[in-house]
Amino acid sequence: MTENGLAQAVRRNFDSSMTEHYRSHLDGTNINKASMLTTDYLNHFSGVLMLIEMLPLDPEVFAEDVLNWSPISYEEHFEVTGFRDKDLAIKAYEHAPVDVRVAFDGVINQLNNTLVDVLDQVKESVEKNQTEKLSMFCEEITHGVRDLIAEAASIVNDGTTNVIELSTAANPPATEDPQADIDALFD
Repeated sequence: MTENGLAQAVRRNFDSSMTEHYRSHLDGTNINKASMLTTDYLNHFSGVLMLIEMLPLDPEVFAEDVLNWSPISYEEHFEVTGFRDKDLAIKAYEHAPVDVRVAFDGVINQLNNTLVDVLDQVKESVEKNQTEKLSMFCEEITHGVRDLIAEAASIVNDGTTNVIELSTAANPPATEDPQADIDALFD
């Protein structure tokens, strides 16, 4: 084993030990032991979704609150909330299984990008007093945002099992004959 390979093996062992260390402290908390994440962070997204749903009812009342929303990271969320185990939530997130973190962070990035785009549309519609356009737009986007929140919650609640299932569904295992796979597409 090369010196670099040895260093990587030591790092993997250390990371694994830290993951198990933090996992052992999760009993009695709202942090999922499998994923090492908590759905509390998703309240940041659910709250603005609720405001977007109410926005068409009274844009003057709800627009300011909707437009004041901005993306914050998992860690930032827990630094500013009253979550009882916030320090543990941050450390558990930092040491969550890599596949879970990658899947979760990917969905969160989609949520953030979607909501930033939504806010641009909302701002334009409110400034131009286009209440009908605003109403239609809010109705159209809420389902997609709700689905992304549900996907993130599923990763939190189901841990690595869910990530593996999602990955397998998106990329079914190939047969031993790649040409047979291609031929099957045309049958």
